[in-house]
Amino acid sequence: MKNKTHKTIKETSTGRNVRSIDLKNLTEKQNKELIKKADAGNLPGYHTVKRKGQAKFLQSNPDRKKKNNLDPIIRVGKKKK
Repeated sequence: MKNKTHKTIKETSTGRNVRSIDLKNLTEKQNKELIKKADAGNLPGYHTVKRKGQAKFLQSNPDRKKKNNLDPIIRVGKKKK
């Protein structure tokens, strides 16, 4: 199984992921771009899902962890006070 290399850094108020960061080289990507790569089979560890009445979205492949497979959002550039 391929390691998950992307983490969400921006999402809408409804929880839809908009931007992700590639943890290998720390580049930010629009999720639309990542969806195209996953559909073409060029994003190991991820696939796309299309539900009726919704836009297509990116989802990480299942793994053996007890937590769900939706990667948590990480905040970039914000410090806790």
